Amino acid sequence: MKNNSKLIYLVITAIVVAFIGFFIFAKKSDDVHSKELMETQEKISSNRNTLNANDGITNNAPNLPHGMPPKWVKSTIAINDSPTYSREDKIHKLVDLLKQNESNPDALSVILVSLTNLDPIEAADDIIPYLKDTNPKVQILALGALNNASLLTQKEHEIKGSLPENEAVRKRIIEAVNELKVDPNTSDEVKKVLIATFP
Repeated sequence: MKNNSKLIYLVITAIVVAFIGFFIFAKKSDDVHSKELMETQEKISSNRNTLNANDGITNNAPNLPHGMPPKWVKSTIAINDSPTYSREDKIHKLVDLLKQNESNPDALSVILVSLTNLDPIEAADDIIPYLKDTNPKVQILALGALNNASLLTQKEHEIKGSLPENEAVRKRIIEAVNELKVDPNTSDEVKKVLIATFP
């Protein structure tokens, strides 16, 4: 009986020690995982808050009163960050903002980048005129937006084919791009992007 009670005591002790060891190991793994997750989230957060020096926003910073960004910057950020706007709402509002800032190449550049991220096939006809802008940077960003607009939409992916109305828009995009290709006033910089995006 004494041998059985010693054996039971040893087994219980071994189980308790194993549980304690398991919980300590699990706690350390969770701590390491949590720390890595927090570091990753901090990096993502800081990357979102960092402005790209080439996006046109920071170019005007010295001219701004007390470092206040222009209205178009605030509007663009508000539209992009709004969880209440659908993709279509964002496109519509960005197109409106684009039209309001036609004489400002910095604003056009930033707004076109925002549109590019939304694959804006609905706004292609509003973007096409910017292929003829006098600023090569605006032309290049319009090409990028139109390139993404030419991609298949989510609905087209679901049906594994293209929709006729979208094909008509894609045809208008190609016609506008071809006009830019043969235009003798097209800069070499724009021609390089044309070749890369619309071969």
